[in-house]
Amino acid sequence: MTLKKTFTVSLVVALAAFMIMPAMATGPASWQHVVSSSVNSKNSQTSTLSVVASDNIPRHTDVLGGFAWIYSSGPSTVFVAVTHNGVRDSNQNPDGWHAHNVNLAFGASPGSNACITGLSDANVGLSIQGDTLSMNVRNSELTGTLSSTAVAFTIVPDPGCAGTGLGVNVS
Repeated sequence: MTLKKTFTVSLVVALAAFMIMPAMATGPASWQHVVSSSVNSKNSQTSTLSVVASDNIPRHTDVLGGFAWIYSSGPSTVFVAVTHNGVRDSNQNPDGWHAHNVNLAFGASPGSNACITGLSDANVGLSIQGDTLSMNVRNSELTGTLSSTAVAFTIVPDPGCAGTGLGVNVS
């Protein structure tokens, strides 16, 4: 990688961390606990993911976090419904709730439960009604079979997370 590209990537990571740090909550919000979750096949091309939270899920929030379903192949890749106002990394609803496939590294830093090492955009039909978030996902957007168990998480700045400087803490 050239020096210019390295500098650009470093600058983008630093700016992203600078933008999200003021919005970091000191702990999970009241809605960031999972009561129940599911993954169901709607038809041969679509799956429905849903989570019931411990409180009403806000459509807009300063919390940087969401809900993650772990792929059956292992915990290092998850499918997430996430909101992180101020960090525009999605083509679909970048300032609100949207979805990603996320790669994680566990044990990489003591500052978080896992480090975010990569992500890809996913287009979904997402709805929030009270304490329930539901997504219709084309199976082609998924990288494998999902576990029906979801967890809530918060995105945190973590300088021990190489590359992104971002980690996640599970609620």
